[in-house]
Amino acid sequence: MMTSMRPALVGAALVATLGSCTPTTEDRASARVISDLGDAIGGPKALAGPGDFVLENGRVRVAILAATNPDGSERHSPGPHTRAGSLVDADLVLPDPDHRRGRGTDQFAELIPTGNMDITYTADPTSVRILADGSDGGPAILRTEGPREPFITLLDALWAITGAPDFYMSTDYILEPGKPWVRLETTYHYGPDAPYTDVVPEPMGASDHGMPLLEWALETGVVGGDFYLSGGSVDVFAPGIGFDEDGAVARADNTFDVPFQFPFVAGTANGVSYGIAPAEGDAYVPLFTSSQTVVVGAGRAGDPTDRDRFPDGTALRYDRYFFIGHGDIGSIVDQYVEVRGIPYGTLSGHVLEAHTGLPMSGANVFVYEPGAEAPWSQLGTDVHPDDDIPDGSFEGRMPTGDWEVQAHLEGRPVSARIPITVVEGEAIDMSLVLGRAGALRFEVRDEMDQRVPAKVTVMRLDQASVRNPLLGDGFIGGSPAAVAFSMYGEGTMELPPGRYQAIASRGPEYEIDMSEPFEVDDRSGADIELVVRRSVQTDGWISADLHVHGVASHDSSVTRAQRVGTMVAEGVEFFASTDHDYIVDYAPVVEELGLEQWVQTAVGVETTTIELGHFLGFPIGVDHLEEAGGAFDWTGARPAEMLDALRARGQGVGHDPVTFVGHPRDGILGYFDQYGFDPYSGTPGRGGAPGTPSVRRPLLSLTNPLLDPGSISWTFDGLEMLNGKRFELIRTPTAPEHEQFACQERRDGALCERPMGSDVNVDVYDFMTRTLAEQQDLIDGKYTLSGEMEGHIDDWFTLLNLGFKFTVLGNSDTHGFTGVESGCPRNFVMAETDDPAFLDDQAIADAVKAHRVVASYGPFVQLWGNGEPIGSELVTTGEVELAIDVQAPTWMGVDRVELYENGTLIQEWEVEDIAVVDRFQTTYTVTPTRDSWYVVAVASDDDMRPVLTPVELPYVELQAVVTEALGSVESVGSLVSPAAPIPRTYPAMPYAITNPIWVDRDGDGFDAPGNPAWLVRPR
Repeated sequence: MMTSMRPALVGAALVATLGSCTPTTEDRASARVISDLGDAIGGPKALAGPGDFVLENGRVRVAILAATNPDGSERHSPGPHTRAGSLVDADLVLPDPDHRRGRGTDQFAELIPTGNMDITYTADPTSVRILADGSDGGPAILRTEGPREPFITLLDALWAITGAPDFYMSTDYILEPGKPWVRLETTYHYGPDAPYTDVVPEPMGASDHGMPLLEWALETGVVGGDFYLSGGSVDVFAPGIGFDEDGAVARADNTFDVPFQFPFVAGTANGVSYGIAPAEGDAYVPLFTSSQTVVVGAGRAGDPTDRDRFPDGTALRYDRYFFIGHGDIGSIVDQYVEVRGIPYGTLSGHVLEAHTGLPMSGANVFVYEPGAEAPWSQLGTDVHPDDDIPDGSFEGRMPTGDWEVQAHLEGRPVSARIPITVVEGEAIDMSLVLGRAGALRFEVRDEMDQRVPAKVTVMRLDQASVRNPLLGDGFIGGSPAAVAFSMYGEGTMELPPGRYQAIASRGPEYEIDMSEPFEVDDRSGADIELVVRRSVQTDGWISADLHVHGVASHDSSVTRAQRVGTMVAEGVEFFASTDHDYIVDYAPVVEELGLEQWVQTAVGVETTTIELGHFLGFPIGVDHLEEAGGAFDWTGARPAEMLDALRARGQGVGHDPVTFVGHPRDGILGYFDQYGFDPYSGTPGRGGAPGTPSVRRPLLSLTNPLLDPGSISWTFDGLEMLNGKRFELIRTPTAPEHEQFACQERRDGALCERPMGSDVNVDVYDFMTRTLAEQQDLIDGKYTLSGEMEGHIDDWFTLLNLGFKFTVLGNSDTHGFTGVESGCPRNFVMAETDDPAFLDDQAIADAVKAHRVVASYGPFVQLWGNGEPIGSELVTTGEVELAIDVQAPTWMGVDRVELYENGTLIQEWEVEDIAVVDRFQTTYTVTPTRDSWYVVAVASDDDMRPVLTPVELPYVELQAVVTEALGSVESVGSLVSPAAPIPRTYPAMPYAITNPIWVDRDGDGFDAPGNPAWLVRPR
């Protein structure tokens, strides 16, 4: 390792580059209304359009949503928020003309000012307006103001208990000439005559030593902050955790009670970066999830005996900065040290390749506090807009003091850390040398010796860690060195020197192939050929993923081409675009990539409400001239209205869409959880008509009129009962299983005395499966199902018993690449052709409506009744011969097969562990004594890594985080039930379930059997 360091005084040229400049005409700030789409910012995440506002100077530009649409109607955020007045777009101003006229690079989702988790109610047309347009040479200022309202109505329920302090919020977005940041000043006004224009606001108060956030927010005072939603295109960074926010959250405990504390929060994207920091003190992050992040920077204790906590006429102000950089964290730190007046020096240099001395453009330079595990800052090479020479150069400011510097580039050995001392006003120039990588070149062919799309997973044989999430490599469960999704069956990977093995896969219809061990070093690579052979016979069926996200969703960064690539590599033959409130069409991308023979697509959408559940549908129409492709505004709509709107989007272009509910037991995002669907009661239907489900309204939904039980709708076609890798949501466990698991959690995995006498630990596989012994115990009343949670399949069984004929679906809900793979799970859908090039999206939708679907994490299961397939309704008074066939590739386990009649397990089969594709075939004769339905489930506790990654970082459920936090608040803790302990980490395991075969004994329409007698409400 060779380095050189040269201290020098910062020259005038450097000051001109990094520091503020004398304002010129080009640097002047301006505020204006967007006149047309060409006047907007644009970019992968851009939301602002005509009628919204732009603040711009010669360096940066941001967009804030207006209070009204151009037609005068109330404006609602098309992003993850609901109200106007939020900052939705942010970008650099670049000289390239291709970057203008609405063709920017915005990749930020949304920033919403908050006080006590409340937001600004911006229904008044004047509640978002320009205060200063910058024409006088001063700052451009835009103000949003209005009374407070809860971000979610769950908070209204809390305010009903603790007493809601009334206040009025006003936020000024201030852009100064020549500055690459926006200053936000939010004032909280207390009293009936707010806002108080003649009162000078007091600074709210900042801290470097912690804040009692929950106490102040819920009981005694006020905390100021922002919902800081970076979005899926931004890789979040914070000093002390680096780029590994997911790992930090997994290791943390009750972050509302003990929030993360950082000097700033930032993130990088392609060509642009973002950050936020209070004007004083540290930033506190009590909520750090993929869907919601809160950054708090100030607070003040009030008078707990005063309902409003502060005297009338009080005005408190919280100031912070929103930074826009040029693609690295260093350009955020440049601004942070300037606005905070922190003494600094400059770090610059080059990153070079060992032996060759070639510049390593694209490498990252990380700066650590001495001995720290995670970096404090990151500087990119060749990222400055004015740097058009790929020479591996980097440059940025650093606070004075001792630091350690290290170069890193994914796929290469990391450099050693070099200690430096930064002195105020001086510069350090250094060269860092990165080790060379070895190249793996691969080809993947099928049994016909044709190259085919495939996934190639590379494992390091000594199990040494190759990827470092702290440094932005991204976490992948199971610790592979690399994963490639090849559209055309060939590719190249860079790997650090070492011994490896590669595994080629193409989804659950194909066998995998493992290479011989191979070695790469810094002077030579390896060439391998792998074969994936189709072994599972699915003639007449296609593999479909009907819940899919890409870059059009605020929480995904996957481009359309990348998403198509993941689908064909995983053997998915049909998928629907279902981005959050955004309609896109993948067909032109598939055609451009030349992949029509492998995959077909449909246009769809996910209507993503904050509190009413998520509703999906396809095929629908896309309107490229409308905002968000023509997605409708669901604000204030009830479920039936949203479902009608989904259907109308399809009917308008000659389609009859299929509609379904996504992940209905996903807490605050779950339709059944929010409305309180009760699986233990209900009135069964007669003569083919559905009955009446039971709804028990949850306490925390009482303040939302849209969650009134009368608003629930059952007019959809399907239910997504398998979602991503949420194996813990598949079934309701028995009470003893859940008690045992809870005991294990309390004892950190130690054996507990199980209520039914077994000393075997319980895991998610026990939750997912039901045995005949357990079924008999339930029938005998020895115990009930758990009352702590409800599983998707058990909900579906109840609805089937009430006479509803919802199609069960399994979809990936994928947002990325490897956390939840495309097609994990998937649907095997009966189709007239299984050639993707000839698939018809309406025919697939019709097949889903007709229940011709098997939802699966891998196994292909077929069920017939008297020779008729799933979805059929037989009319007979006699015996019904059920035929079951299970196929799986030889690398996948199948341990058990379960047969259900009207939700009761009536037969089980243990499957022999043999390496054959035709895993299980049998016939079983039933003689229904009443109208009945039959379903088959297949399961295994086989770990499917490395084909499917295990869940090693727990899913962060927003509702669980909030309820855990509220449990520690004295005034409300007794009213909030803590989240039930459930399995959060586990391998991806084979599981599949068929749709029903119905038997109508008398031919006068299906008379729903009602719930079985053993299904009683848990005690």
